[in-house]
Amino acid sequence: MNRVVISRQPVFAPPALRLFAERLSMRIDARTSAVCLGLGLLGLVLALAALRLGTMPVSFAQVLHTLSGEGQPAERLVLLEWRLPRVLGAALAGAGLGLAGALFQTLLRNPLGSPDILGFDAGAFLGLALAMLAGGSTVALTSATLSGGLVAGTLILLLSGGLHADRLRLILTGIAIGALFSALSEWLVFTAPLDTALTLANWKQGSLAGIDWVRLGTATTLFSLLLPLGLGCGRMMRALELGDDKALSLGQPAGNARLRLALTGLGLTATATLLAGPIGFVALISPQVARRMAGTAGLPLLTSMLVGVVFLLGADLAARTLFAPRSLPVGAVTACLGGFYFAVLLRSRFVRPGAPR
Repeated sequence: MNRVVISRQPVFAPPALRLFAERLSMRIDARTSAVCLGLGLLGLVLALAALRLGTMPVSFAQVLHTLSGEGQPAERLVLLEWRLPRVLGAALAGAGLGLAGALFQTLLRNPLGSPDILGFDAGAFLGLALAMLAGGSTVALTSATLSGGLVAGTLILLLSGGLHADRLRLILTGIAIGALFSALSEWLVFTAPLDTALTLANWKQGSLAGIDWVRLGTATTLFSLLLPLGLGCGRMMRALELGDDKALSLGQPAGNARLRLALTGLGLTATATLLAGPIGFVALISPQVARRMAGTAGLPLLTSMLVGVVFLLGADLAARTLFAPRSLPVGAVTACLGGFYFAVLLRSRFVRPGAPR
């Protein structure tokens, strides 16, 4: 008797994009592609709006004319020296924070496990403040910022029991370490010379106003290395979600995978802090919004990165225009939005249906 075998393989599988001999692999379906395209277009619209709007509004034609290398001296000063570095800095910092949030939330399997909640940005800023008080160069500031984030991460791991410790304990330890480092940063601001104290106070609030081409160039160099590394963690993240034994059978040792995710996320967070200061809630919100928009089971890396870009560009545009001619730090706007989201997230996690309220 002949036996009929019915294949249960899916008739259609989303196309996969593989680069660099399988080292960078992303599976892209139609919904995720549409969402990413829409976010990219929205980010472009926000960037153009940010270039046009301000205390000296300019037309779209003037923006294009100036960006092409022409334009009046006043327009070149405002657009090329003030607004364009700020817009590019917001896009880079938003991309880095959105991607870092997806990496850490996957690593800890908890939507509260973002680098700003864990205190990594506070450690990075403390290193930056110490280097600035010592009169360090751009290279010294960069090294100190990365080292501060690494020190914060190391302390959290040591005090909580390592990457295999209880995840809630890791998060609570991170909150405590972040509060300690933030208090030390405040003390440095109050005891620093006046000019340095003003610069540090503005930087600590999460401000894009002070970004110049030198700082932007340094951050761009670091992001050009870290963003591809972060996007290349997709296969590793999917393997970790299956458990340590399954990950090992797929050629992904769990310990090495967790270390790579943690170091990449720390680098992205520290670079964003170097560029714009400790901006809260972007890394917390972006991955969860991206998951809901893309409709995926896990956190989509590219979508999280684009949500971070749109979120920070929109927040900075609101910070510059809502109370014009006064400009708010972008960290104040993200804190207002993020505080409400954080309260809703905590309520959804700790209040169960049917439980007493």
